Amino acid sequence: MFNITYFAPDKLSDALDYLSEHKEVRILAGGTDLIAKWKKIGHPDMDLLDIRNIENFKEISASENRLFIGAGATMDMVQYNDVIQEKFPILAKAAGMVGSVQVRNMATIGGNSCNAAPSADTVLPLIVYDAEAVIVSKNAEKRCPLKKFFIGPGKTILQQGELLKGFSVPFHAKGSRAAFAKHSRRVGMDLATVGVAVDICLSGDTIVSAKVVLGAVGPIPIFVMGLERFTGAKINDGVIREIALISADQAMPITDVRGSKEYRKDMVCENVKKCLLEALTK
Repeated sequence: MFNITYFAPDKLSDALDYLSEHKEVRILAGGTDLIAKWKKIGHPDMDLLDIRNIENFKEISASENRLFIGAGATMDMVQYNDVIQEKFPILAKAAGMVGSVQVRNMATIGGNSCNAAPSADTVLPLIVYDAEAVIVSKNAEKRCPLKKFFIGPGKTILQQGELLKGFSVPFHAKGSRAAFAKHSRRVGMDLATVGVAVDICLSGDTIVSAKVVLGAVGPIPIFVMGLERFTGAKINDGVIREIALISADQAMPITDVRGSKEYRKDMVCENVKKCLLEALTK
């Protein structure tokens, strides 16, 4: 018989009290990763905190300058939200690539980050859109750039007693264009072999800023460094190729069943070029 302790509060304060008093709590949001792992490791005893009933935990709301996405928002909610489709289209696109329709109706955007899988799809657009993780505990609330949220495969900066409340995402300046690519063995329901998100801001044909984030090619999502050197440069095929090569150079892939490290490096280069060209056509 499984020994499962289960608590499903409807108030955030009750959830945070429970977290502060219990050290080995597992958070149940969508459960698509948690339950699969639980079965895989032999159904161990578990202390579950179910956050699905917490008021406003699935909230998606816009203010004048930012969008807040609650950690409990499902991938389906993110994919079809009107504001996200208009203002953050590659986040909607990435959410629509997570698993099957059934999975997207259960899996949450917060869980996709907290699971900290290097191949997580929605993490890359969130980082490239400069999202902040909103973290709460019993006595405090703090924010952290999402690109600093991950410390290793399956590991985040969350401490005992802390809970991811959601993401705060700024609306981007005029001239900012983004693109996302998920390279995988199958079109649907497969983990990424390589993931790429880019955002490039232009004034005419002059680069104001360029950002590239890579997934599935390192222990954590890789925010490509050194692209500020292109600020003020004219966008052209040579610059696109150079950004792609820099990105591939910073990738740290391994060889596994989804692809060799050499193949992944090549696919980083090709998909960065593809995303930049796609962004420029918007």
